[in-house]
Amino acid sequence: MTLAAQGAAPADAAGGVPTPAVSLRGVVRRMGRDTVLRGIDLDVAPGKLVVLRGSNGSGKTTLLRLLATRLRPHAGEARLFGHDLVRRAEAARARVGLLGSSGGSYPVLTGRENLRLAAAIAGKGRGADEVDAALARVGLTHAADKLVRFYSSGMKKRLGLARQLLLDADLWLLDEPYAALDEEGKRLVDVCLTEARGRGRTVLLASHEQDRHDLAPDATLELVDGRVRLAAAAAAVVGP
Repeated sequence: MTLAAQGAAPADAAGGVPTPAVSLRGVVRRMGRDTVLRGIDLDVAPGKLVVLRGSNGSGKTTLLRLLATRLRPHAGEARLFGHDLVRRAEAARARVGLLGSSGGSYPVLTGRENLRLAAAIAGKGRGADEVDAALARVGLTHAADKLVRFYSSGMKKRLGLARQLLLDADLWLLDEPYAALDEEGKRLVDVCLTEARGRGRTVLLASHEQDRHDLAPDATLELVDGRVRLAAAAAAVVGP
């Protein structure tokens, strides 16, 4: 399954075809005795915003963690922007930002300290003004110096979104980004993801949230029995 590029994108030397942001061929991943991903084939071009759906246990989180290089495939080939996820994991990881379902922050640090640490770990220089701007964008200025252990679930999710904004990786991976958020927070997610696509970022999010009319994804995919199938697309699919 191939999701085509929109607009200008880096092309390879073999004929102007953009290098996929995500390229999976026969990817298999087992968790214990269970085979969660059963031969995933998928290409996503740069600049696409793709929603991934599926029932609990269908493998959405496993797929996102694999793309974030947190897990390795047991079989098949997986590449991000041409980088092999096993042999060139560090190069691939440098181009990915993952927002996990729980927000992924350190509870013993403040919101501001979390963002500074995230930027340092990613090797991206970010000044105090940029950190403060990210916190303001998600409505956390008032809690910037509060320990994250005292944040509500919604505030933790907003902080995770602030981290995505601050690092602004080439590939945004988000696991249930709307969970624990009120409608205002959900609209903020929609706006931030749409803006990220507008900057040429590739966005892949797993969500149970239905009918996010403000999001307008390029395609909606569904994980069923460990395989990806197309649920809906906006004239983006060019091949099986």
